[in-house]
Amino acid sequence: MKYVFPALVIAALSFMPGGVSHAQTETTDPPPSGQSKIKWLDAVDVKVIEEGNQRTHFLRHNVKLRQDSTFFFADSSVLRQNLLYSAGDVIIVRGDSLNIFGDTLNYNGDLRYGYLTGEAFIEQGSSVLYSNFLEYDAANNKAFYRRGAVLTDGEFQLTSRAGDYDLDTERILFRDSVHILGDDFSLRTESLEYDAKSSIAYFVAPTLIRQGDATIYTEGGNYNLHTGDAIFFDNPQYKKNGELARADTMIYNDRDESLLLIDSVFYQKDTRTITSKRLFYDNQREEVHITGNAVVKEEAREIRSEEIIYDLQSGQFNTVGRSIVSEEDYEIEADSMYYGETDGDGFARGKVIWRDKKSGMRVESEETVFSDSTGSVMAYGGRPLVTYPSDTDTMFLTADTIYSKNFITEGDTQRITQAYYNVKIFRDDFQAVCDSLAHQERDSLFRMMDNPIIWMDTTQLTGDTIDAFLADGNISSTYIRRNAMVVTSPDSVFFNQMKGREITARFDEGNLSRVDLDGNAEALYFPLDESNAYIGVNKSESSRIRLDLKDNAVTDIRFYGSPSSSLTPMHKAREDQFKLEGFKWDVQRRPRSLQDLLEIPEQEGILYSPNQQNFIEFSAPDPIPGSR
Repeated sequence: MKYVFPALVIAALSFMPGGVSHAQTETTDPPPSGQSKIKWLDAVDVKVIEEGNQRTHFLRHNVKLRQDSTFFFADSSVLRQNLLYSAGDVIIVRGDSLNIFGDTLNYNGDLRYGYLTGEAFIEQGSSVLYSNFLEYDAANNKAFYRRGAVLTDGEFQLTSRAGDYDLDTERILFRDSVHILGDDFSLRTESLEYDAKSSIAYFVAPTLIRQGDATIYTEGGNYNLHTGDAIFFDNPQYKKNGELARADTMIYNDRDESLLLIDSVFYQKDTRTITSKRLFYDNQREEVHITGNAVVKEEAREIRSEEIIYDLQSGQFNTVGRSIVSEEDYEIEADSMYYGETDGDGFARGKVIWRDKKSGMRVESEETVFSDSTGSVMAYGGRPLVTYPSDTDTMFLTADTIYSKNFITEGDTQRITQAYYNVKIFRDDFQAVCDSLAHQERDSLFRMMDNPIIWMDTTQLTGDTIDAFLADGNISSTYIRRNAMVVTSPDSVFFNQMKGREITARFDEGNLSRVDLDGNAEALYFPLDESNAYIGVNKSESSRIRLDLKDNAVTDIRFYGSPSSSLTPMHKAREDQFKLEGFKWDVQRRPRSLQDLLEIPEQEGILYSPNQQNFIEFSAPDPIPGSR
């Protein structure tokens, strides 16, 4: 049988890297130290040609050769000295899992280095690398390509123009125009390291990933092609259907479709933005768990807390730790909060502070229920405190329960506030107590009910119901219904007393200036002589009486109807003539400081639940007597 090997093959063997020329010694000499000899083990046809000191083996059909633990298979081979040329179905086998295939092989046994051409590919584990030109470094068990290659791993294909394949670790460095393509998946970069054992791609250069509608940019991290899990760092960015995310690190879990963002977190979806130190995004629930200086902004709303659990679909959220929620009209701060976007109601607990941005009104309590749709707030727990700021002085109000709500009347919005049970008011220039109270913001009206008392300096006002009107932050007038009485005294010894079914009292810079008594009017006062000594006790009765006062002393009195009046000198007056029926100077109930307001009564009132039936409807007071 003839062996037809072109001269080109012999030349290739001679001029391979480290090749042996015709002038060198025969291959029967031992190879250099650390090198081993290629041995042919089997072939159907074998021919040996000796030329000078060189022996050449021509092997055909089912050729099998070996160098240490590496086996070579081919249709035909030429072996001269320690140089090997093989052609036709070339296979290199090393260990149990490594197979290298090619159409041709040029291999230097001394250097343990060779080239595979044609349809060359490496099969290891579940992955296969294809190229038309492969370099194989058997000494270091590595392979290289410089003319492009494709790696298939399951449903994925990885391509690049150049690459280095460590066959021991099964890690491949893809370089130059790297592209990974899968089912609805695409990755492009200039450099990438791939672990074929774990199917994990490691990013070592700027990388762009497209998966479905999502786009991811990163400059570092890794991606598991089989599980879909990924870690991105070094400027990672995520974008999908109106969503945008940035962080120092992103960790994605494909099994539950969750995403963890760590440090310098920024997330945006439509009009909503989130910033924090950490963000955990549960895609299945469309819920984010935000921690560390967490801030959520959406249109006019801003939420700040150390920890926020936010439902991206419904807008519902919970906060843990000191939190602030700011809306267009109000702001609320608490140790923890819950808000339901669907019903627009929220609940806050722990040192709650609610503030109306328009008026500056402030409500403090231990627990608060608030509504976004109605602008209502109900505060309870401890002693809820309402603060009314003004240019002149700040007014404080406490009660067992505070309820405040926006009302729309005649196209105008105003806030009405109610306080229930054990109500106390303190301001430097006036104080008050009652069992329930309502405040109408638009008219600056405070309606006090159930045993109300107002003190202003040495003036005391009592009745079944008192309407107090404020102007420029000061009480300008009061309207007292049923069992109405006004008491004033310059010395807390003798008391000017004015009583009627209804009383209208006017004030000038905090001082009582005029009192109109209507219905069963009675007035008991102590006139003074020119030396400011008491003349006697004057008692007057009429259907209506008007009194003008200055410095707590009556300066003028007018009667309407059929009056009666009597003056009893001081030395002739009996003690029972010094008081009208129902008189009581009730200073022991008068709050003297803000601390008095915050003291919890021995018996707390019942928690008030507002509804349409018990919410006070304001009506205009009857015309005051002085206006008729």
